[in-house]
This record gives sequence, C-alpha cells and structure tokens, in this order.
Amino acid sequence: MISKLKAFFTPDPTPEVKATVPVVSDSKFAPLETALGYTFTDQKLLIHALTHKSSVKPEQDPNGLTSNERLEFLGDSVINFLVTAELYRRFEDHSEGRLAKMKSLLVSRKILGVVANRIELSKYIVRGRSEKKNKREGGNSIESNAIESVLGAIYLENGVDAVESVLKKILFPSIDYFLNDVENRNYKSRILEMAQKDGHGIPRYPMISEEGPDHDKRFTISIEIAGVRLGVGTGKNKKEAEQDAARIAVQKYPETVFEKKSEE
Repeated sequence: MISKLKAFFTPDPTPEVKATVPVVSDSKFAPLETALGYTFTDQKLLIHALTHKSSVKPEQDPNGLTSNERLEFLGDSVINFLVTAELYRRFEDHSEGRLAKMKSLLVSRKILGVVANRIELSKYIVRGRSEKKNKREGGNSIESNAIESVLGAIYLENGVDAVESVLKKILFPSIDYFLNDVENRNYKSRILEMAQKDGHGIPRYPMISEEGPDHDKRFTISIEIAGVRLGVGTGKNKKEAEQDAARIAVQKYPETVFEKKSEE
C-alpha cells in the first residue's frame, strides 16, 4: 500500500514554473546540501525554494510565482504523507486518533522550525526588508515554511523517495524525542500556568491580521499578559498562531518584564 501511495505521489516530468532569480555559485549551498544529505542538480530550483515572498516585488510578479509559496504548498503535502506513513509503520498499536495528534505535532511549524534551525537554513533564505524584524524577534515561520519548500523542490527533482531519504536524516531520528518532550505539547497551557501562578491573570490573544485566500489563510496574533505584549505569532489558523505567540511568550516571560512595567 505504501509503495502504491508513493507511486501516486511521483511527480509529472512537467517542470515547475521557472523563477526569475539570481544565479548563485554552487559552493554557497554546499553546507546546506551536506546537512540535507541531498545535492541539487538544478541550483535554480533550490534558489527558488529559498526565495521568500517579501523579496519579490508585487508589481513585477503579482501572482507570486517567483517566491517559494507554491513549493511550500507542495512540500507541506509530501511531508504530511511521509510522516503519516512513518508513524503508521513505527507505532503499530496506536489508534488513529493518537497517530493524528502525533502527526500534527511533528509537521507543526514549531518542530519544522527546530529542524530548519538545526541545518542553519535561515542563513540561505532570501528575505525582503519587511521580514528582518521577524528574524530578529525569533519567529520561525519563514524557516519552517522554507523547509517545506526545499523538500517540495527535492520532490520535484527526484520524487518522494528522495524526500523520504532527507527526512530520515533530519527529522525521523528525532521523532521519539519530539513526542516525549513535554515542552512541545501545549505552549498556551504553559504560559497560562506561569501567568496565573505569578498573579498576572489570563493571557489575551488579540488578532493583528488575517490574510490570504480561504484555502491558504495566514493569521497573525499577539499575546498580552498584564498589559505587556510578549510575542507575535503566525499560523495557518488561529489556534496555530496563538500557540506560536505563546511559544515566544514562554521564552520571554522573565519576571523582570513585569517589574519594569510596574515601575513606569
């Protein structure tokens, strides 16, 4: 059955829309390719996968075809399939519901962001000025999306087996660690416990923006505790964006933040 599904996911020879991107020497990507365990035949395809939409001028490319969003869309589906297949094989006594929760964690932006950071993907991403603040504040949405687009590019070039080979190197060996790490489970619960323990009440999650078509929404939500904004998260739905904001808040929580606020 798995082999039949892989066959279904085998790409057509029709090439991806060619992106108008600068040519970069192969040597720049050698460390990244070593970390992935995969060498691109088409370096332009890799560059396309690393090109964030913020670096693309809307007037020159109104449909965003030269950014990595289409590759991200493709990579997301391939990763979901391969992680699902791996969990199905690995945990024979787990119910569908339990497997679904495990898969949801492993393909989450948080975990993919960790994987992206391990291979230092961030240093290769082509960003626009508007995203430099996001990078400084520790958001990992661009990195997690980029890992999806890179794997989407690998799928286009060499098929699902090539992507599976990469995942066996960068994700699958850490599955047990990620599943057993309590910190990965629910950041909203953790920050709620921390805030209430210190008498700061219940965190608020104000909506900042909602963008994109219905099939590909992007939500941006902040988290506020005792009137102090501790983070801004993004996600494909409100729940994911709130979890991302809570993740950042957990990292920034130290009591000094609130002490400074009370002294103002």
